[in-house]
Amino acid sequence: MKYLLKIKNSIWVTPVLYCLLAVLLALVVVYTDINILPRLDFELPFFLATEVDLAKEILGSISGALLTMTTITFSTIMVVLTTYSSQFSPRVLTNFVNDHRTMRVLGVFMGGFLYSILSLAFMQQATFEGEVISAIVAVILAVLCLFFFAYFIHFVASSIQVSNLIDSLVDDVKEEIEREAKRIEQDHVIVADIKPQMVTEYATSTVLRSESFGFIQFVDHDDLFEWAEKNKAVIHVNRFIGEFVTTTTDILTIHHDEDTEIPESLIGNVTIGREQNVYQDVDYGLHKIVDVSLRALSPGINDPNTAVQCIHYMTEALIKSFKYTGTYVAYKDTQHMVRLISKRSSVEDKLYNAFSQISFYGRQDVVVLEALFESMENITINSSNDVKKVMKLFSLYVYDRFDKDVLHEMDKQFINKRKTKLDQALDVEY
Repeated sequence: MKYLLKIKNSIWVTPVLYCLLAVLLALVVVYTDINILPRLDFELPFFLATEVDLAKEILGSISGALLTMTTITFSTIMVVLTTYSSQFSPRVLTNFVNDHRTMRVLGVFMGGFLYSILSLAFMQQATFEGEVISAIVAVILAVLCLFFFAYFIHFVASSIQVSNLIDSLVDDVKEEIEREAKRIEQDHVIVADIKPQMVTEYATSTVLRSESFGFIQFVDHDDLFEWAEKNKAVIHVNRFIGEFVTTTTDILTIHHDEDTEIPESLIGNVTIGREQNVYQDVDYGLHKIVDVSLRALSPGINDPNTAVQCIHYMTEALIKSFKYTGTYVAYKDTQHMVRLISKRSSVEDKLYNAFSQISFYGRQDVVVLEALFESMENITINSSNDVKKVMKLFSLYVYDRFDKDVLHEMDKQFINKRKTKLDQALDVEY
C-alpha cells in the first residue's frame, strides 16, 4: 500500500504512462505502414492514407502545434499554482497538482507530441512502398488533444473557484473518514478511550526508530498486526499519523520474548516523508480547510464569507469523524489478546485544531462567531454525549475569546439568539 501511496503522490507517473503508450502506438503504426499496408488486397479510403511527403508535412505541423499546446498547458498550471499559493494556502497545491485530470491532460499533449515526432523520425521515402496512415492517426490525436484542451480550460476555471476547492478538500477528508471507519469496524479491531493493557508479561521490549526524519505519512497496521500475531508479540505505535519525527524518536515499541528476532524491515511499515498528506490523516485534511479560512480572514484578503463557508463545510466532516471518539485503536488476535495498539486524535484535539485559530483571527467578526456557534450546535445535535461534554467546555472557550467590545447592541441581540440555541442543544448555562 505504501508504494501505491508514493505512486499516487508522484506527479510524473501519469504523463510518463501516456508517453509510453504514445511510443508503443508509434511503433505499431510504423510497423503497419511498412509491413501490413503494402500486402493488402484492397486500397484504403482516400481519407485514411496519405503519401509520404504529405504525411511528413502533416506530422511536422502537428508536432509543432502540440508542443505549443503543451507549453501553454504547463504555463497555465504554473499560474494556477501561484493563485492557489497566494490566495488559498501552499498546502492545497497538491490538490491541483495530484488531480488525475491535470496530469491526464498534460500526458495527452506530451503523448501526442511524442507520437508525432517519432513518426516523423521514422518517415523515410525509401522505407515505405506506398501510402501511410501515420499522418491520419496524428490528426486524430490532434483532434483529441483539442478536446482535452477545451476540457482543461473548463477544469482550471472551476478549480480556482473557492467553493469548488473547499468542496474538494472536504471530500478528501470524508473519504479518509470512511476509510478509517472501515478499518475500525473490523471484527478484530476495537476503539477505546483508555490504552488497552497487555494480558501477558513479556521478557523484553525493543524500540524501533526511523533512519530519516519527516512526517509519518502511512502506517501499515495490517502487516504489523500480522507479524505481531504470528510472533506472539505486542506492538505499540507511539506516534500519530502526520506527526513529525526525527531519527531519535521512538516510533514502534515491541514487547516480545527473548528468543523472538525483530527484523529490521519491520520499521518499513511506517512511511516517513517530507510532507504530510490526507491519507490516514484526517487532522491534516481539516488543517488544510482551516488554512483556507485563515487566509480569507487575513487583512490582505478580508473575505470572512469564505471563512464562514469553510466552517459550514467542515461541520459535516467533524460530525462524521466523531462517530468514534476513542483515542486508541487496538487489534486483537483469535484469542482476543491485544497485538497492536495505535493512537488516534481525541475529540478535544480535533475541535481545537479546527476552531482555535479561526476563533482567534475572527474574534472581531460577528458573522464568524455566529458560524462557529451554528457549527457547534449542529455537531452537538448529531453527536454522542461524550462529544457534548467536550463541546460544553469548547463553546465557552470560543465565546470567551471573542472581542465583545466591538459588538453593537444589534450584534449582541443577534449573537444571543444563536448562543441561546447552542445553549439549548448543550443544556448548559453560561
